[in-house]
Amino acid sequence: MLKGIELKRVSHTDIPTVTKGCSLSALLLAALYSIFSIMSMLPAQSEVLATGLSPGALSGSGQIAQVVPPQFIPTDVTPYTIRERNALTPGYKFKLFKALPERLWFNTTVEASQRLDTNVLFTASHPKADYAFRVLPNITVGYNVLKNTSVYANYFVIKDTFADHTSLNAPTTQSLSWGIQHVKQLGQKTSIQYNFQAREIWQASHLHQFDFIPGVTLTHQFSPTKIGFASTLLQLRGGQYFVAPTREIDPFYTLGYIYRHGQFTFIATDTLVTNFRHPPFNDSIPRQSNVSMIADLEVNHPISNRSPGLLAFMRAEPIWNWESHRTPGISGFDFRLYTGLRFMLSKPSYYGQIKDLRQKITQPGANQPPTGSTPTAVPAPAGTSGVIPPAAALQPPDSTIPSSAIPPSGVPLVTSPAGSPISVASPPLRMGVLQQSGSSAGTNTKQTISAAAAKEI
Repeated sequence: MLKGIELKRVSHTDIPTVTKGCSLSALLLAALYSIFSIMSMLPAQSEVLATGLSPGALSGSGQIAQVVPPQFIPTDVTPYTIRERNALTPGYKFKLFKALPERLWFNTTVEASQRLDTNVLFTASHPKADYAFRVLPNITVGYNVLKNTSVYANYFVIKDTFADHTSLNAPTTQSLSWGIQHVKQLGQKTSIQYNFQAREIWQASHLHQFDFIPGVTLTHQFSPTKIGFASTLLQLRGGQYFVAPTREIDPFYTLGYIYRHGQFTFIATDTLVTNFRHPPFNDSIPRQSNVSMIADLEVNHPISNRSPGLLAFMRAEPIWNWESHRTPGISGFDFRLYTGLRFMLSKPSYYGQIKDLRQKITQPGANQPPTGSTPTAVPAPAGTSGVIPPAAALQPPDSTIPSSAIPPSGVPLVTSPAGSPISVASPPLRMGVLQQSGSSAGTNTKQTISAAAAKEI
């Protein structure tokens, strides 16, 4: 009897019916049936080796010890900079959005990609390359409770299919989270976003984890076509819902730069992740601590002028791991080359802009021109030259994760996960030119605001 495995009792009903003259054949069939029953309860050897376990590393219940799938890097499953990376990307705008509440915002991305992966199992030596296909849908829905504060919920799925390492095809990573964020403007071109997220992530069979993820992102718009950002977040991981950290603490540090030339968008990000596991935690999955650096270099372009939200992209992603003591799954160097399509659909919140406009219109004498001068237009909000200003660029979150993200994410790009783990696709609301006389400013305020808001949708 194998230790830790319950043998199935074979009854007379399980044995095929045979005649009395075939008793030897019946016994042989019964023996083969018992062997196949036991083998069906054991994990495939390739599956065990893929997770870095020895064939005898079985738990007391007869299941493989819980292992994180090696193909998902921190930026794949943890959201981090996905919204900033897509800040200069145009998107679809529909008349249907006029019927939605001004406080409501949402962001949806669907990414289908193929990649070359040079070290699929993340081993310190003898790397194995493979070809993988990935599907990554990600949706975030939020609501502004205050002018610069909103609550949101996020859900994403990552599914990989490998050509050779088919044992890695089984895991389907899912993440469900809710959060709150606050954006503060620091001058005309700089903004800071405070974010707090609570999420549960399912990474493999019998393996789910919970994360508290507080984070801060600083964004600066150098010009209408250049944006830089710095982000840091702290992933506090546990095994039970709202009980963390009990497994690991993972700080993320990210620097990024976005440049747009014509319809081409160039994105460069670099993320340093430090995983603190055992010690001090005894229930970490995996147990070994390590340090990772994930760089992303991406170029994307709309498929056509009529489809600004449908992008073709190419992304190079080198990944370095160290201080892992050669543990399979978190060691060695890996290079990934992605090509694929990304569809983006989003609606930003217009509540802050409309509130500012309403205050300007309703203030007594705010729109009265000086004596002897011609009426002047109410100035449009800063940064409305066709690209998203820093405050609006941070409006909808994407990752880890990642993530990579949100990536990358991912956050994500988003993440996550990531990639992390981790996407504003519409330009901000342009209020247009509003000329008000003293007698009509108070009477037609609601009609003017509604018309100005609807004009850009």
